[in-house]
Amino acid sequence: MQENFINVGAIRTRYLSEGSGGTPIVFVHGGTIGDVSSASNAEDFEPLIAEIGKDRLAIAVDRLGQGYTDNPSEDEVIGWTMKGSVQHFIAFLEELGKGPYHLVGHSRGGYVVTRTTLERPDLVASLTIGDSNTVAPGGARNEGIHLRNPHKPGTREAMEFTTNAYYFSPETLSSASIDKKLEILATPKIRKAIARMGPGGYRVKHFLPDLAKDREELFMRLANEPLQRRVQILWAYNDPTAPIEMGYSLFELIAKHQPRTSIQIVNQSGHSLYRERFENFIRVLKDHLEGVTDGC
Repeated sequence: MQENFINVGAIRTRYLSEGSGGTPIVFVHGGTIGDVSSASNAEDFEPLIAEIGKDRLAIAVDRLGQGYTDNPSEDEVIGWTMKGSVQHFIAFLEELGKGPYHLVGHSRGGYVVTRTTLERPDLVASLTIGDSNTVAPGGARNEGIHLRNPHKPGTREAMEFTTNAYYFSPETLSSASIDKKLEILATPKIRKAIARMGPGGYRVKHFLPDLAKDREELFMRLANEPLQRRVQILWAYNDPTAPIEMGYSLFELIAKHQPRTSIQIVNQSGHSLYRERFENFIRVLKDHLEGVTDGC
């Protein structure tokens, strides 16, 4: 597996890649810039990249300000919002120049890939959305989990508490994965992002209000116009942060105008379906990729 860096405008962007040929697939992780609780990054998808990379080019990217991708400029407010994350991702796909791509987004990454498909269908071959309470109608429950966490944010104990709450089988998240997340949280640029987004900062002033408006606009558009590519929704039945009802609501919203929409529900898995039920996830994802043709 290769670690790569590419300049997307002024942003040095990291991505992992494996394989070659075929229509490329790009995995997009969740989390939020400046979030001390998760440290989501491209390495979350390493097993998926290794497996899918046997048949085609597989890529996972660190989103703007997350993982080892640069932070946005401190005075560029839009870069600290989901809108900025979407814009950076679209620019990343353009800079790679290998499209169209199969897009797979987990959690908040599901919002990024859905927005990309809506705004730039020319860059997209197919869309897969996984357990995203950001793109699905309804209210998320993850904030309640973090509020109940008795440990200091950014510590191993805090991350283990979150894992126990998010996962059906917490042992699925390896100690090495937690080590990587703690390593990322300790980097100077992530510490700066946490300070920028922290109490009284950009999270409450810009990120959350902007996301609320963008979600309303997204739901209105999905209710009245089709996503122009085939859509697969993958949802964990036991996800405590995104109840199964949210997955059904998302399916109904998209399927109304896009008949080539499917939903797969997987039992006995928490939020990280791609990790907890890896074989199931790979099987349905490959079936989806093999069934995709150009066009609508």
